[in-house]
Amino acid sequence: MGNGSDDIQNILGLHRHAKADDGFEGILLHCVVELQELNVAILPVSSYLSGRIQRPSTESLEASHDEDAFSETVEENGDIEKALLPHKNTEPGPRGVEEKISWLQLYSQRSYLVTFLNVGLFIASCTMRLWSAPARSSSSVQDYWKQTSFYSPILERFDVPRISRVTNGTLYDTNPPSVLRQRIGKEADKEWHRIGDHVWPLVIGEADVRQLGKDPHVAVKIPEDFGYGSDAYIAQTEVFHHLHCLDMLRREVSYEHYYEPKEGPRPGGAQHQAHIGHCFDILAQAIKCTGSVDMITFNWVENWGQPFPDFMNHKVCRDFDALLGWVNKNSMDPNVFQEMKSPPPGWPVMPEPGPGS
Repeated sequence: MGNGSDDIQNILGLHRHAKADDGFEGILLHCVVELQELNVAILPVSSYLSGRIQRPSTESLEASHDEDAFSETVEENGDIEKALLPHKNTEPGPRGVEEKISWLQLYSQRSYLVTFLNVGLFIASCTMRLWSAPARSSSSVQDYWKQTSFYSPILERFDVPRISRVTNGTLYDTNPPSVLRQRIGKEADKEWHRIGDHVWPLVIGEADVRQLGKDPHVAVKIPEDFGYGSDAYIAQTEVFHHLHCLDMLRREVSYEHYYEPKEGPRPGGAQHQAHIGHCFDILAQAIKCTGSVDMITFNWVENWGQPFPDFMNHKVCRDFDALLGWVNKNSMDPNVFQEMKSPPPGWPVMPEPGPGS
């Protein structure tokens, strides 16, 4: 095992790339590394100033000068007795030596001042980073959601939990069966309604509308009579629209049961066909936008003449049930939404959607 200095250098070398995002310990280690590097930078200067360049004392200068004078006297007179007699030195010391001493004093003072300023700034920087580390660490999951989403008022009001799960990717239904695989039935209808059509819009403000890239002079605003104040707009959470569309496609598979009584024989009226086409398109866009890069491996399966995909993937997800619960708790009154039948006087009205619009 090496000496203490070598051990410290080895530890610092292993963690030289520690970042503030690593949390409190990472920041602390990062500060230690910086302090070690600052020490290395300061040490040669301080050593040079304190040890290698020392101001000659007056006595040493005088002694040196007297020694030179003594040698010259012996050489000139050849008489050691005269040389040993008291000799008064009236010549001033070398001017270059005095100027060098003054320059070194000034350089030393400035160097120490710069060093102290650097150390002070370093300590202040580490203090601020350590003080802010807990806040960054506790909101890291929420920051991730924000980085992978466009602006959403929900992410400003609710910390969506992150969960891990394994996809139910079996080809045939499980036992007990999944209700979401049922094509027809009251139980399936109830579940799809719970996670889709049953979820009502939220109330957001004008600033939210603008950050969503929409025009607050066009977006629907709740009249003040309903008690939501003068800055209240309605907005639906997109995941519930996606689930509504998926339910539409489920029902389309059993068209005769769900749609024929109202729409007549397949394929139904123009608006119904447009609705189905819209759902195919919007879901495809959503899937392509998220672009999952999770990997599907393959297994050998009996009576299957080629590798069979294993869809039981590990996933990192937003906690859907937590999100659903929060939105239901904070959504607008359904009765208010259903009472809003027409715009207030003077409010812009968009053209009716139609083929090719």
